[in-house]
Amino acid sequence: MAESVVAEGAPESAQRVLLEILIHGPLSRVELAERLGLSGPSLTRLTKPLLASGRLFQGRPLVRAAGRPILPLDLDPASEHFAGVKVTADAVYAVVTDLRGEVRAELESPLAGHAPDTVADAVADVVRALPAAFAPLSGVGISLGGNTADGRTVGESHFLEWVDVPLADLVEARLGPPVTVANDVNALTQAQHWFGAGRGLDTFVVVTIGAGIGMGLVAGGALVGGAHGALGSIGHQLLAWTEATCWRGHHGCASALLTTEAVESAAERATGRAVSYDEVLRGASRGDPALRAVVDEAAGALGLLLATVMNTIDPATIVVAGEGARLGETGEHAMLAALSGAAVWDSVRTPVRVQPFAFTEWARGAAATAIRSRMLR
Repeated sequence: MAESVVAEGAPESAQRVLLEILIHGPLSRVELAERLGLSGPSLTRLTKPLLASGRLFQGRPLVRAAGRPILPLDLDPASEHFAGVKVTADAVYAVVTDLRGEVRAELESPLAGHAPDTVADAVADVVRALPAAFAPLSGVGISLGGNTADGRTVGESHFLEWVDVPLADLVEARLGPPVTVANDVNALTQAQHWFGAGRGLDTFVVVTIGAGIGMGLVAGGALVGGAHGALGSIGHQLLAWTEATCWRGHHGCASALLTTEAVESAAERATGRAVSYDEVLRGASRGDPALRAVVDEAAGALGLLLATVMNTIDPATIVVAGEGARLGETGEHAMLAALSGAAVWDSVRTPVRVQPFAFTEWARGAAATAIRSRMLR
């Protein structure tokens, strides 16, 4: 395997060079100097040892419309690999990615129970089962529905019934490579920030819809987790007073109206029969009046939630993601109408991007947190 892209104790400025190329791809020396606010000689001093060590290399010439080809600096994404694991109530989903977050292999395994040692064993087993061609791993990221203030201990996780569980320590003892623990929405937001729809944006928000409702925030060009790792807990934001309740007993909160289970429950009340989330969306698209009404009501509630985010944070973009994100496509008109109606400023119209979503994106987000930890330490 090629030498590690990030040297232990790398100077901060050299680290900035590596990060800029990691996130934005091959860059000419002129572009790199402008992005980092460095003079040409300063950049040369920083990049010379990185080139000599093999951590950077001269990329393929970039041909511009006029003038000589530009020789960019690049790094080798395959020089390091990372595992990302998403923990759900009944399974663990794992991927291995390269340094730029590209998924190279994926795997899933059932989860036998929620005891900390059981979960740590399941995570370690699924990581060991990933293809040996990508070993040794430079890091492991774990994401789940819960909060963590230090990236190592799960402060609280409702679905696992955990409080103060040192998950990183438990998994490191079984695997060896450094482990980072993250809230699943924050992990997904990190992947979007460096490798997805939020690349290059100073401020943007990811709102997720699925088994739960969450939000991730990038501000000032950095992921913001909050003092206790709990920023973005918008699942119980009151949206409308209705009879629908969430698991906490709140009437008309985001979780009561927008989760996949909430939409299925609303469809069952409307039709008198059990209807899956996919069936609800398909039926609404085909013009079923009862299911169309269910989707429009839920999408309107989503628009109100997004308006709260827009009015409070003023992001450059809002990305709607998660396994339930298709609600924003099927109910786009109702969503955007509610968003527009609840906006404070007529001159502010934040674009909303509904992201096509595969469940492995959660695990890729976990890998992105491991990449981030590797690059910033």
